[in-house]
Amino acid sequence: MGEQSFEVKFEPSGRTVDVLAGTSLVEAAGRAGTVLDMPCGGAGTCGKCRVRVDGADAPADAEQNAFSPEELAQGWRLACRQRVTRDLTVVVPESSVFGGRHQILTDHDTGALHELEPELRQARVRMEHPTMEDGTPDLVRMEEALRASGAWNGDGVLQASPATLHRTVAALRDGGYDGWALLRGDTLLDYHPGGTRTPSYALAFDIGTTTLAAVLLDLSDGTEKGVSSRMNPQTAQGDDVISRISHAVQGEKELRELRDAITAVVGEMAAELCREAGVAPNAVHTAAFSGNTTMEHLLCGIDPAPLSMVPFVPVFGRGLFMPAANLGLAIHPEARAYVFSVIGGFVGGDTVAGLLATALPERTGATLFVDVGTNGEIVLSHGGQLWAASTAAGPAFEGARISCGMRATAGAVEKVVIDERLRLGIIGGGAPAGLCGSGLIDLCGQLLKCGALGCDGRLPAPENLPAGIPSDVAARFQRDADGEVAFVLSDDGTRRVSLTQRDVRELQLAAGAIRAGINILLRQAGLDIGQLEHVLVAGGFGSFIRRDNAQRIGLLPPELPHDRIVYIGNASLAGAKWAALSHRAHARAEVIARLARHVELSNDPDFAMEFAMAMYFPG
Repeated sequence: MGEQSFEVKFEPSGRTVDVLAGTSLVEAAGRAGTVLDMPCGGAGTCGKCRVRVDGADAPADAEQNAFSPEELAQGWRLACRQRVTRDLTVVVPESSVFGGRHQILTDHDTGALHELEPELRQARVRMEHPTMEDGTPDLVRMEEALRASGAWNGDGVLQASPATLHRTVAALRDGGYDGWALLRGDTLLDYHPGGTRTPSYALAFDIGTTTLAAVLLDLSDGTEKGVSSRMNPQTAQGDDVISRISHAVQGEKELRELRDAITAVVGEMAAELCREAGVAPNAVHTAAFSGNTTMEHLLCGIDPAPLSMVPFVPVFGRGLFMPAANLGLAIHPEARAYVFSVIGGFVGGDTVAGLLATALPERTGATLFVDVGTNGEIVLSHGGQLWAASTAAGPAFEGARISCGMRATAGAVEKVVIDERLRLGIIGGGAPAGLCGSGLIDLCGQLLKCGALGCDGRLPAPENLPAGIPSDVAARFQRDADGEVAFVLSDDGTRRVSLTQRDVRELQLAAGAIRAGINILLRQAGLDIGQLEHVLVAGGFGSFIRRDNAQRIGLLPPELPHDRIVYIGNASLAGAKWAALSHRAHARAEVIARLARHVELSNDPDFAMEFAMAMYFPG
């Protein structure tokens, strides 16, 4: 069974999580799907992770400096300074959320302006009724009225599809030629009679190798109306991109099978978001998609064969625009979808979206962007230049290929602490059902820390355990029926959750691939680790990694002080949100994609040695 846990409810989202006693509020918020803005890395110096806690504990020194006496009395605290010791209700203002609406509009830290400027706009248009003396066609009449009011001054003429014109016929006459026109550039997408502006929404998707995430956004103010996530159904054809490429290149049938699988789930997620938010699908007018190179090719039904052979060249580099219906979205018939540009090789649109969301090119000082996932993307920014690479980390961080691995859902061991005994944090409480990625990192990090796991990653046999290991920990090293050594987290007679030697090797491969990539990019830029001012850890899974253990296993540079490591959550989805909310994001994404220098790690003569060395846990 897990240790004592407490319930933390976050408002206004209403999400509730159970976390281990002593867990920081920052970590609890991440578990609830809310990544807090924390540029100082949790040092308590930036004052940006502001939350209001019902019945808050006495303030720490950093909090007394960050808040007025009145605010402290109202329960305002810094999430990085607060630990969970009882059931809590925590109010999180939007200004404290990384990538929230406040930061989409203006990012004060980077100086980047993330405009709320959709490619769609609505204009009130009042027209004279047609008469026998004035038989001007409807679309020309609307164009003239829009120009006369100053609501539209396009260089060309107003365009519309036959389907839009068909819908407009009755709407014009029923509304007495007074209503709202929905425009995209010089194109009329829809017309609604009456004096009230029509609600307008957008969808943003992150298409990950293992998981999918989506957000429904209000185009009038950028607020989120709902969030959805699913497993990527393509895992049935392989849990990594190489397996899926191999399946797709067998023929048109196999490529269509992969495309249909993903677009079907995308459509389900969109329908679910609209239904739960009470939004008519017809009121969703635009969408944006980010994903790695392979996922974007498969989403669009583009043959990924060139990615399977040297020199691993993507078919497209610049962003793609297409009817949203082509990607499985049953929304407004004239809705258009944007698919992010890619940098090169396997450094795809998810990385570009993350760089867009963090304004990495505009940051001063050497900054490392690391997206931790099945594909590990790494970007180094220094002196106005960007170096970008992709590493095949594998799905261990998602709980795949791990003997008792599982996603971060109810029953998963997501936190491990070893002091005098083993303590487990289990999602939802109760008995452990398996080990998710953050729990795997914690467990190996804690075993290394107490001396129960060597730097070579070998699990010691029960009879060869080093001296000084806590007795509760030592008793958990056991041999299975085949004589193989395993570390047993729990065993109730019907279900056994354990760590095997193969599990440790999978983690070493995943962490080593990312660490080797980091070292290569630093070397190409002529930098050492100590010169990094910040490491931005992205990815939905990245929100749950505890720095101590991530550094102990070498996933993140162990030499760096904690305050230089900043968690930014799902930056790919944050970038897709901006692209859905502002047409200027499309242009900026193109600039970023072409600015970055793609580094093919396999071509670097030092990569094999770096990877071999990175397989060892730091001493």
